[in-house]
Amino acid sequence: MKKWLKFLLVAGGIGLLAGLALLYWIFNKPHRDVSKEKGIQLTSQQLFEAFRKDEAVANGLYLDKAIEISGTVAEVSTNQEGQKVVNFSTDDPFFTINCTFKTDPGNLQPGDSIVFKGICTGYIPDASVVINEGVLIK
Repeated sequence: MKKWLKFLLVAGGIGLLAGLALLYWIFNKPHRDVSKEKGIQLTSQQLFEAFRKDEAVANGLYLDKAIEISGTVAEVSTNQEGQKVVNFSTDDPFFTINCTFKTDPGNLQPGDSIVFKGICTGYIPDASVVINEGVLIK
């Protein structure tokens, strides 16, 4: 067997093993537990105003951070994965703060005042701020 062919086979094998090890590490790393993190405390209206005023600044302040939101429930639904989703109301009837619960929060109704903590994952312009992995605080 030629020397360069052996080299390619060994290099390919090492590359394959490294790729498999990286995949294993990515899929088995521990997930964030937002219930143990200190959240940035805001009302749903304050979070809405921050994103409406300047999305880039708000992303710098809140994106991928634990956010603790207090506000009034506008709507309660269930997503395709069976998780509870709560939309907090704001002063704009077309804009909500969309919060997905990691664990079932129990019986929530529109009009309830709650405190929710989760990870801010983004902003959908003219629609909502999205927060995931949430837990009910009170």
